[in-house]
Amino acid sequence: MFTRPQLATVVAEFLGTATLVIVALILSQTTAVSYFIGTSVAAALVVLYMIFGSISGGYFNPAITFGMWTARQIGTLRAVMYTAVQLLGGLAALELFQYFTNRQIQVKQLAFSTPVWLAEVVGTAIVAMALVAAVRKGFDTLQTAVVYGVSFFVGILIAATASAAYLNPAIALGQRGWNAVYVLGPLVGGLIGVNLYTLLFAGDKLVSRRRK
Repeated sequence: MFTRPQLATVVAEFLGTATLVIVALILSQTTAVSYFIGTSVAAALVVLYMIFGSISGGYFNPAITFGMWTARQIGTLRAVMYTAVQLLGGLAALELFQYFTNRQIQVKQLAFSTPVWLAEVVGTAIVAMALVAAVRKGFDTLQTAVVYGVSFFVGILIAATASAAYLNPAIALGQRGWNAVYVLGPLVGGLIGVNLYTLLFAGDKLVSRRRK
């Protein structure tokens, strides 16, 4: 059985991810340019981190979870639980959006493309590195939220030159874009971003912040 704090962390990740995904879904159905979409999703991420960051870490992204796990910042059980509820959050957002709008999101077919994949890697690595840096520097919740949100905006702008700029497998799942490009790209980006910062700039001091 979960303890109350454990339950709070997984519920926080589920709610945060679901909210982020439905915001991205709504924006994806408009004709808005990537600048507006990036700003809106980044603003949502700032608010969500302010609400849930101190409870669960505020990842809301399986790629960030994976990166943190590979750098031994979270334990295996927590990583599995986070990934599961983040993906469930993406699916819940999809179902809720389709129910609200009474229309179906079509599955997006996409062959593997190196430029698209690399854009997802680079964009996600920026986001992951920024979050780890904020934690390493001991930023408070508001500061970390702003860094996380702005880095997501930057990542979207860069990735959007070649890809749909999901930077998050849960968003890809929610938008019916679940394929190797939008799953493996962010996962590799999360791994690179977290570990690059940890190995080059943080050293052993970051490891002491590990969540069990």
